[in-house]
Amino acid sequence: MVRRIVMLLSATLVLATGCGVNEDEVVQLKEGENLSDTPYCGSLGCADPFRFCAELFLEFGRSPPLCVSENICDRLDCAKSGRRCAVFDGFPGQVKCVEDDGQ
Repeated sequence: MVRRIVMLLSATLVLATGCGVNEDEVVQLKEGENLSDTPYCGSLGCADPFRFCAELFLEFGRSPPLCVSENICDRLDCAKSGRRCAVFDGFPGQVKCVEDDGQ
């Protein structure tokens, strides 16, 4: 019962925050890359313990939660120059571009 309430609140939060993506945060696949090996997350997360749930901030909006590896940014570029891909913790996490501060 508690898990259902938490999931309902999470879904409400996602709907309330919308699916829009700031153009500065947009990631895109590098040439030759695809997400065919990236399954959707289940309600309890990813079956593979070496993957975690995250939404990708794509040009058309946020992706559904996907099971991605920690090196997902190796497969992505930022749509705008001067930005770098970053992974943010949470459930689901977020994969988006942030200002490149030279690190």
